Amino acid sequence: MADAPLTAERIRSRLEAGALDDLVGLAIDHVLDRPIEDLVDPGFVADQVRLTLEAATADDATRRWMQEQLRTLQGKVPAGTPRDHLPPEVIEPLQQVVMRPMVFDRALVGRLLDHDAARHLVTDILTHGLRGFADKLKPVAGMVSGAAQKSRGFGRLRRLSTNVQHLGDNLLGGMSRELEQRAEQKIRSFVDEALHAAMDQVADHVCHPANADRYGGYRSHLLGVVLDTDNATLAGEVDKLDPEHLVEVAVATARTVSRRDGLREEITDVVRQALQDSGGSTLRGWLQDAGLGELSEDEWRASMQQRLTAEARVFIATPAFDEWLGDLLA
Repeated sequence: MADAPLTAERIRSRLEAGALDDLVGLAIDHVLDRPIEDLVDPGFVADQVRLTLEAATADDATRRWMQEQLRTLQGKVPAGTPRDHLPPEVIEPLQQVVMRPMVFDRALVGRLLDHDAARHLVTDILTHGLRGFADKLKPVAGMVSGAAQKSRGFGRLRRLSTNVQHLGDNLLGGMSRELEQRAEQKIRSFVDEALHAAMDQVADHVCHPANADRYGGYRSHLLGVVLDTDNATLAGEVDKLDPEHLVEVAVATARTVSRRDGLREEITDVVRQALQDSGGSTLRGWLQDAGLGELSEDEWRASMQQRLTAEARVFIATPAFDEWLGDLLA
């Protein structure tokens, strides 16, 4: 007996009975076993990036949307601290990373410190310390002055006139003021001369291998302070950066980049170089090189095939598929 003719209903029935699963599986295998260079067109990727940037920055709609999202997030600051919302599996490795002993490049640190703000900080510290030391010497000078004044009450000095005593007081006061002025000048001169050496000492201290563990502990301390600070306080500090203005800067930057001559060629070259570095590997081979074992690949494939098959079943039940299939069989 001749086979019954294929109708739209029979095709759909066979697809739902298992053929659709087989078809999706064949498609996944086809994609996995094709060279990456055949799957990715550098020019197409560059065009999509450029068009996306242009569409996102064509008007102020994207900027307004991002700013609205920021305002929404600012109004939903969770209670507690960041540590309350991060799992230990994230915090512990992060602490290990930040506290790892590192010896930074001395020349690089020197250039980073070579700024007026850093020099002003060191200058203030040195000046404050020296002035504090000078202030501690003032009581000693006062004791010497007091002793000199008391000595005038004995012997022949007692017979000196009041005017002479006042003259002596004025001389002592003038000498005291002169000493203070000289001390201030010496402090300023010393700080100016010592500033360069102090900055070098800071850079040497930061970059010395013997201090690597100590600064690793300091970075861990900084992380701990952030993790244990109330979220509302951290949100207030972030607000000081004016996030809405940052969005404006980001959108303006993206707009400038999207309109730059040669952008497509630059992206194309980057993607093409990345594909050449793959050495003609297939997508399956690339996933295995990235560390996906057979078990992980099987799990990923099963999940992907299940999802794609479910979407395909929804699609073949639509009127659009019925119309297409009817036209094909006509």
